[in-house]
Amino acid sequence: MVAPEELADLLADPYRVACPNGHTALKPAATTPSAYCRSCRESYHASELVDRRSEPDACKPYRNAKD
Repeated sequence: MVAPEELADLLADPYRVACPNGHTALKPAATTPSAYCRSCRESYHASELVDRRSEPDACKPYRNAKD
């Protein structure tokens, strides 16, 4: 989960924030604490987004050979 007040700073770091489906092609919204995922073609609130540094397995646990 990403705190709304940290969203802009975290999105400045490429590939750090992912949508709930694991995509990192995010564009921040101008007026709300949310981001648009170009892959999903959906907008997600900051609380739905994943900081991949603090939650690396949240989107794609199979990358660490977990079943």
